[in-house]
Amino acid sequence: MRDMRTNDNCELGILDPGRARRLLAEGWQAADLHVHTLHSLDVIPTRQVDPLVLYHKARRLGMSYVVFTDHDTIAAYDQIGWTREGLVPAVEVKILDAKNVGHTVHVNVYTLNRAQYAEIRKLTGTARDIGLLTDYLRAEGLPFVYNHPFWHEPGETLNIRAVLDIAPLFPVLEYNMGRTGRINAQALNLASTLSQGIVAGTDSHVGEIGRAFSLARGGTFKEFFAGIAARESYISPADLTLSRLKEETSTRIRRLFDRAAWLHAKETLAMETGSPLLDAIVRRAARRDPNAPDPIGWVIGKAVEALSSTGIPGSLYLRSQDGLADRIGRLMESAKTAA
Repeated sequence: MRDMRTNDNCELGILDPGRARRLLAEGWQAADLHVHTLHSLDVIPTRQVDPLVLYHKARRLGMSYVVFTDHDTIAAYDQIGWTREGLVPAVEVKILDAKNVGHTVHVNVYTLNRAQYAEIRKLTGTARDIGLLTDYLRAEGLPFVYNHPFWHEPGETLNIRAVLDIAPLFPVLEYNMGRTGRINAQALNLASTLSQGIVAGTDSHVGEIGRAFSLARGGTFKEFFAGIAARESYISPADLTLSRLKEETSTRIRRLFDRAAWLHAKETLAMETGSPLLDAIVRRAARRDPNAPDPIGWVIGKAVEALSSTGIPGSLYLRSQDGLADRIGRLMESAKTAA
């Protein structure tokens, strides 16, 4: 990366928010490259995650480019239009390549149009071949990112070896605010080993756009992304901590049971939290009539929020992620030695 400073974090391309803001003042561009709106199936449809609200918030925060990476839908752009200043069409698609990976991979794709989106959905839904998908994205000149590489959907088993094998198919990997510092460090290590770019994204489902972001130069989004892929960029990241996990869980639970604040009904709301109990509560709350009294649901919601506030569930989860980071590190070191 260019313009290296003396401190270790800066040499890794990691900047604190103050230094990042100074670069913005010097003419660098910034973007939070992983953001969900109320159009994602696992997002509670409140005003805080309305696409127009998020767009204006991002611009106020100094984001040069604004992207919405909803799960397998481009509805946010249909809602607010495709041509606002700095707005970049994007989507987060998932693909389960049983042969080459074995677990679901999430990919952010940028600057796509409707026809390209339709073709991508065919590749992810029918061909289900990660190589064919990335070949298509490259052929179309579409920027794309391997999201939270060391993640898998609930009920699946992470194939760490497969992650290392397919990572070279991507120009850029992600440092994700929803992952722990030790997991993100492994993503950073993998990107460095492969000489790939790294982006920082919030992956926010509650409206925290801009809390983590990437910086590069570029008069267009493709120039901006090319700088990231060439490692001529910086990130201002954030990690998942116990306090952040408690805060977001509490926010989701409060919004879940405050149906009066929902902007529209959402019968298919289905969070994949990793907790069967919480997932069941989410499904029940989504089906509930907002005008009907639901004392049992209210009690359950308060009980779950109280349990979360103790920090016990969050601590157990973070401990499991630290164990995963250790396994990833050992396998990566083994792969380096073998090479």
